[in-house]
Amino acid sequence: MTAGGLPTVEAPCALCGATAAVAIWSTPDRAFDVPGTFTVARCGACGFLYQRPRIDDAHLADCYPEHYPRHQESKPRTPLKGSPGRVRAARWALASRLGYESLREADVSWLTRLRARLMASRVRWDCLPWRGRGRYLDVGCGSGGGLGAAVTLGWQAAGIEVDAAAAARARRFTADVHVGDVDSAPFAPGAFDVVSAFHVLEHVPDPVGVARRMLGWLAPGGLMIVEVPNAGGLGAALFGRAWSGLELPRHLSQFTPESLARTIALAGGEVVWCWHQAKPRYYLWSLGHWLRDRGRAGLAHASESRVIYGVLKLGLELTLPLACLARRGEVIRVGAVKRDGERVPQ
Repeated sequence: MTAGGLPTVEAPCALCGATAAVAIWSTPDRAFDVPGTFTVARCGACGFLYQRPRIDDAHLADCYPEHYPRHQESKPRTPLKGSPGRVRAARWALASRLGYESLREADVSWLTRLRARLMASRVRWDCLPWRGRGRYLDVGCGSGGGLGAAVTLGWQAAGIEVDAAAAARARRFTADVHVGDVDSAPFAPGAFDVVSAFHVLEHVPDPVGVARRMLGWLAPGGLMIVEVPNAGGLGAALFGRAWSGLELPRHLSQFTPESLARTIALAGGEVVWCWHQAKPRYYLWSLGHWLRDRGRAGLAHASESRVIYGVLKLGLELTLPLACLARRGEVIRVGAVKRDGERVPQ
């Protein structure tokens, strides 16, 4: 079979292996115009959402243009920037909330502590929690922004990236970047205290296998962090096939908190926490798609004008925290560990 000239395969469910599935959303590539129409199906046996048919493995790279955002230059996001007062507060937040004892100061004013409390949620989202000896692996590191932030905070960082140009950019921050996939990566079992995959698992044909490999790289007491779009969130429920998180044909799997936890369990791990995030731009992208699908291109264009976009963005910023409190965010991030006493095979 082909989709716009690219060969496709009728892959079974990546979680249970069942072949029966029901189509629920079909859409073109809204981001980079890969020709064709692509479909998300629901597994008839376990309910997992995945792309079917999907682009054949040998041609998946053809779905990513040279200007794919994650492969471009990326500046490290670290809280240790700004005024001296802000940096002191960030150091206190890192020490008191995320375990960075090397950053703890003995004499901290009440004002610094208050400021640290106010920035704690942002710091928690932007920075890794400290573990063990500070050895970190970022799977799908792109051009290395996450690696750069980790190195700034004292981590011994390494990365894996399939795109050679992006990997070359990531080596600005650490020489230890492997070009290729997780199966070809040379890292030893138990070599890292934290292993992450930010917006990676939805792109791979075998998410269980990738998660299993990541868990195998964890040292005792180590933490795996995975972040994906949330197909169980408010945006998917409101916009359906126009939801920006679908990003077909590049997203092969569409995870909910439940199916992500099941994926990690099948790999030999256990989710220990789950966070939700909702940013206005995700909803505004989806709104534009939804309007255009209904022949309202003029309204879509108007919603993207500076004034109207700004008003909508402000309204969403005030209300979207409720979506996170309701566990219906646009993005989910989970922390997972190996199941007690279980040796995860490589």
